[in-house]
Amino acid sequence: MTMTMVAPSARLAPFVRAFMVVEVRDETWRVRLPEPGLVLGVRYRGSASVLAGDASARLPDLTLTGLAGTARRMRTAAGGGVVLAMFHPAGATQFFAEPLHELFDATVALDQLVQRGDVDRVASQVADAADHAERVAALEAFLVARMRPQQPDRLVATAVGAIHEARGGIRIGALAKALAISQDPLEKRFRRVVGASPKQFASLLRLRYVVDAYRPGASLTRLALDAGYFDQSHFIREFRAVTGEAPGRFLRVGEHR
Repeated sequence: MTMTMVAPSARLAPFVRAFMVVEVRDETWRVRLPEPGLVLGVRYRGSASVLAGDASARLPDLTLTGLAGTARRMRTAAGGGVVLAMFHPAGATQFFAEPLHELFDATVALDQLVQRGDVDRVASQVADAADHAERVAALEAFLVARMRPQQPDRLVATAVGAIHEARGGIRIGALAKALAISQDPLEKRFRRVVGASPKQFASLLRLRYVVDAYRPGASLTRLALDAGYFDQSHFIREFRAVTGEAPGRFLRVGEHR
């Protein structure tokens, strides 16, 4: 498997944290941890499926994936290729009018949200591209054409920044008070713009901090405490709820991203 990261243009950088082109030579199984922002995918070769229990469901070739509460086990067929736009938290709302919490724990076909002609056009451009730069340029052009003339929700952006700064270890009631807003309207605005509740988003960031910071030999207990977990049992319980496995085994195997 090869993963090629491409920085977005200056125009898209406030909303897209990175483009990624992923190609596999052989059939590949991976565990995909929940991302902190929505992900737009355009598959130009092969296929991908999600495993749920004993069942496998093929994904559409063009998808928008919402935030999620659990990891997904994915199979990519041999020879597969996909280009991804990985949004910042709250970034996808600049391109899609739908309340983003409606996509929580879901991957939807892009033509459910975008006119079929526009979907077919970007699919064809990405498939016909000569290299990764052209693939990313085609997806960038698609997004630029969809940019909505609206200002980002500054209150939600401030809330996202505070949760990031705290590595997810923050009380939402205290956050609402600091922002001079009651908790209920904060949560409604946050869910619509980010795609999850503030508490769900904080839990995701806290877990990802531990996973991203982990190195062989590192103390999981220390990392968990640094991320704001009450103790090791609290960390293990939440980790199992997301991945279905104990953290030590999951991180040792390393078949995740």
